[in-house]
Amino acid sequence: MQEFERVYMRTLRHIYDTEKQLGSSMAALTASIGDLRLLNALREIETQSRLQAQRIEVIFRELYLEPRGEASWAATALLRDAWEACTANRNEGTRGCAAALLAIKRYEITLYEALLRWSEDYAFDEVIPDIRRSIAEELVQASILSELAFEAAPDRAALAQGSSGALH
Repeated sequence: MQEFERVYMRTLRHIYDTEKQLGSSMAALTASIGDLRLLNALREIETQSRLQAQRIEVIFRELYLEPRGEASWAATALLRDAWEACTANRNEGTRGCAAALLAIKRYEITLYEALLRWSEDYAFDEVIPDIRRSIAEELVQASILSELAFEAAPDRAALAQGSSGALH
């Protein structure tokens, strides 16, 4: 049981740290975004992450623990990738930034799903609804980011030909 408690708490602390990082990083990312759709997605992620961090704090309290994070280096690295994509090229950075944030969402979903399964297995019934809600929210955000990350890049040759044709 001690090993389970250690793994459960470590996962809970990782997801808490990830949510806190997202909540505090989105303002910096939005300053370098040129795409309105991505800008709206980042604002939604910021709001969602703050609410999810509050939900995780409730889970800590339900388990009679002090809320605290444990460094989530995966989230840190992916946020750095998102930042680099956004600042490298404001027009083409949308897809790279969305892809990096999508990777974070997938990471979060994996952590939340592990917490959900363990909570169900050990009858932590009071935390299950909050975890399920967080998973649903993460899936919605992942869907939005997926659309932005994988949309077709505009064909530059066709755009150039179209604009030169308009001049004639």
